[in-house]
Amino acid sequence: PPHDDPEGGMTALVESCLRKIQAIAVAQPGKNIVAFSGGVDSSLVAALVHRVAPASSLACTGISASLPEAQLDLARHVAEHIGIQMREVPTSEGSHPEYLANEGMACYHCKSELYTALGAVARFASGVGTGGPATPVVLYNGTNADDQRDPTRVGLRAAEHFQVASPVSHLSKDEVRQAAKHLGLPNWNHAASPCLRSRLALGVSATDETLRRIESAEVILVYA
Repeated sequence: PPHDDPEGGMTALVESCLRKIQAIAVAQPGKNIVAFSGGVDSSLVAALVHRVAPASSLACTGISASLPEAQLDLARHVAEHIGIQMREVPTSEGSHPEYLANEGMACYHCKSELYTALGAVARFASGVGTGGPATPVVLYNGTNADDQRDPTRVGLRAAEHFQVASPVSHLSKDEVRQAAKHLGLPNWNHAASPCLRSRLALGVSATDETLRRIESAEVILVYA
């Protein structure tokens, strides 16, 4: 496996990702916006995109009740470490009845809301509505190979609908972690931290109040 040879295999693996991003950037020269949660997958993509296009890259984080404050703090720290500009974008998935119902498609509606919000950022970044010339914008996410084998990841359908690029989709989760370690990312070995809504059993309403109570309970457990 690549991580058995950190100086050779990992370098080659990272370079393969950089080539994918470079090919996208050459085909669509313009703004490069990463859907950024501060997790290791999107952090790796943000670092890679920033290496390819440091002047035109932007990490965007969706802000809602489903994002724990600790995760937002981590995202800010990682973005600063990478050197990529970060923008916090309010999202309103909690206004969608299908999201609130939490009956199996909540992730799809959450990601759709996120990509819609990032699309608005992209349109502004590209000059649409500002009087300037429009330039291409590419949206990126941190989907990996393991995610694609998970039938519960219905948010991937939203990424496909919004034509989001997934430059590490050929890497396993372990390879993502090893590549992140190779690049010196501070969160390379952090535990996975899915959104607060994922803590709920199917059918339990994903209201803002419920999500805030979950976050408060988890903070108590961490510091107990």
